[in-house]
Amino acid sequence: MVLAAGLASAAPPTAFDPLGSRQLLNGLPPPGQQPLADATATGSGAGCPAPFAGGRIGLAEAVQRALCNDPRGPQAWADLDLAAARLGVARSAWWPTLDAQAGAGRNRQRLRESATAGASPTTSASTFDSRNAQLSLAWTLFDFGQRSATEEGARQTLLAAAASRSQVVQQIFLDAANAYLQLLQAQGQMAVARETERIYLQGFLAAEAKHAAGVDDQAAKLQMQTAFAQSVVARVRAEGQLRTAQGALAAALGEAPGRPVEADLDATRLPDTAFIRDTDTLLALAEQQHPQLQAARAQLAAARARGDAAERAGRPSLSLAASQGLTRRSGSEAATGLADRQRDQSVGLQLTVPLFDGFSRMYEARAAQAEAAQADAALQVARRTIALEVWQAYQAFQTQNQQLDGTERLLGYATRSLEVAQGRFKAGVGNTLELLEAQRALADAAQQRIGVLSDWRANRLRLAAALGQLGLWSVRGD
Repeated sequence: MVLAAGLASAAPPTAFDPLGSRQLLNGLPPPGQQPLADATATGSGAGCPAPFAGGRIGLAEAVQRALCNDPRGPQAWADLDLAAARLGVARSAWWPTLDAQAGAGRNRQRLRESATAGASPTTSASTFDSRNAQLSLAWTLFDFGQRSATEEGARQTLLAAAASRSQVVQQIFLDAANAYLQLLQAQGQMAVARETERIYLQGFLAAEAKHAAGVDDQAAKLQMQTAFAQSVVARVRAEGQLRTAQGALAAALGEAPGRPVEADLDATRLPDTAFIRDTDTLLALAEQQHPQLQAARAQLAAARARGDAAERAGRPSLSLAASQGLTRRSGSEAATGLADRQRDQSVGLQLTVPLFDGFSRMYEARAAQAEAAQADAALQVARRTIALEVWQAYQAFQTQNQQLDGTERLLGYATRSLEVAQGRFKAGVGNTLELLEAQRALADAAQQRIGVLSDWRANRLRLAAALGQLGLWSVRGD
């Protein structure tokens, strides 16, 4: 026991864990490393990627960089480390405490004897040095389960912190993925805006040529010119949205917002949806594995354990107390009649019965009951919220599945319609309004297609997050 105490005092606080309070943390990566032992497992021990130099980036790499650089990750780790330390404090109550004391001093005594008949009073003085050392041991042997309840509360708090960290990791993952998909959508919208501008420019040039040849009137030329000017404004707006999305993704990666970044993803190739099943199965999966629900259940168990500890705090406790001391004296011992060496030893049992503490234990028990009621209500709220999120994400995903086919057909029809309208306009059969309508229809169809593809991807990840399953597996195919 003395050796353990010496090692504990010599080793760094984070390197020595004799009570095993950090065992749950052994499978988790340290701060600044991408999570490898939770829902975002990659199956490899690789650390974070090298610093990002800018340019094209894939979705999986973007998520990994965000997991490494987002400050919410180290913050969640610190919360977890704090909970582990408090579990160690709770477990230390099972161990005895050993204290050492040492002291040194000088004592001076003056004795004055009363005078006898016919004699003067006499005064004598003695001086001696004293040195003492003492070891004291105290060990609580029995306390009606108070330590057990305290330890269980700390253990459940650690489990809650671990689940909360998983939730933070998934939120970082989802935020980075959403920023990436918003950039991908902005790139698509920019491409559509440029193509729309090119198409309107061709129409304007054709109308200008027809007007110069006297085939068409000036009104048709002005209509095409107006449509072309509107396409230029739309392209400028798309450029601004693209720069905004680039800055948001760069910030999510831990870089300066001005860092050039481009989403490198084939938006037409969709990832698998094998994890999506019927709603009853999805709701059961979310209830079982969602980290928010796991944290809420652990917090409820911790609150109940703290209530048990507060209730048992008023019960008696039995302790073992032992001490051994040594005192040495030097100086005028002969004059004082004191021995030059003295040993003191004691051992015994001590029963402590709390009688009155100003009603503090009663109010602590009431506070613990209120905390348990709060934790139970928070668990019910989380269950309802997550169930609704699963349902809404599932319904949105099913709707967008149907929209994917519809927008693909719509884009094909609009492309064919524009080709026919352009041919008719060049041949002098079609009019300006017919061409403008076909151009607008194609631009709208292309924008709808890009929006539905982006929303489909985002809702797929949203559903995985609502199930508590969000991980790198969900973006490896992108």
